[in-house]
Amino acid sequence: MKMFRMIAASMLSAALCLGFTACSDDDENENGEGGGSTVTVVKPSEVFKGGLPKSAAGMSISQNKEGLVTSIIGEDGEEAVFEYFFAETKADATKDRAKITVTDDEGDVTELNLQLNSNGYVEYCNSIDHAGTSDASEFTWEMKYDADGHLIEMRRSEGSGELTKITYKDGDAVKTSTSYMGGGDMNGDGVLDGNDEWEDGAIIDYTTGEIATPIDNKGCLMMFDELLDVDMDEMIYAYYGGMLGKATKHLPLAMRDADDTSVELSNYKWILNSDGYPTQLLIKDEGDEEKYTFTW
Repeated sequence: MKMFRMIAASMLSAALCLGFTACSDDDENENGEGGGSTVTVVKPSEVFKGGLPKSAAGMSISQNKEGLVTSIIGEDGEEAVFEYFFAETKADATKDRAKITVTDDEGDVTELNLQLNSNGYVEYCNSIDHAGTSDASEFTWEMKYDADGHLIEMRRSEGSGELTKITYKDGDAVKTSTSYMGGGDMNGDGVLDGNDEWEDGAIIDYTTGEIATPIDNKGCLMMFDELLDVDMDEMIYAYYGGMLGKATKHLPLAMRDADDTSVELSNYKWILNSDGYPTQLLIKDEGDEEKYTFTW
């Protein structure tokens, strides 16, 4: 009887040991620890539900077998190369998790060093312009998102600083505003303060007199600069890498650009394929017309 109890105790001890080991391994893998985890939080497929476009607005997009974007090449020859840094310790999770190196057609290099939140979206970026030269300069980006994963705030330190806010309603960005610090006494009161700012804003429409029903954004496109009046510069590459939040529910059809002196109107005409994905976009603005194409 004593021998039976000893054998049973040994078996129970071994089972508990195996159980704790398994739990320990799971915890380490989940946290990115425990010997070379190759898991990254960046998941473009969760942003682009129907798959990334092969090309968008003149940019050719390449992915690896894991679905991560590796490079984007613009029609003007500008190239963005993506790198990902896997967290192997808890300390690593607070460091840069990705990097985008952008080389323009003249050879000028900009580095975007990205810290990501738990969804794989950029929450902080240290940007280095003219990287690798004596003229190198740095500035930062700070991003905030709503509970649905939409980008709602973008703060840039470049120049005298600017703050962009995006307002959503029912999954669509309906208003954007950007406040700029002028770097001087803009209102002429002899004091440099919060009153020395100017703001640019836009209202985005998803229906028009001709189109009463909003168009589903099946391709998950977010053309911040062209359609929302949000100045992204090189950060736009992060969106196509799945690292800048989720798209609007519908495709924008018009933008009203309101300021102190005028109201302008831009109209957007989309051409869709048989599956409902955009293949062409025409933007008409004050007599000018721009055309963008997409392939899937």
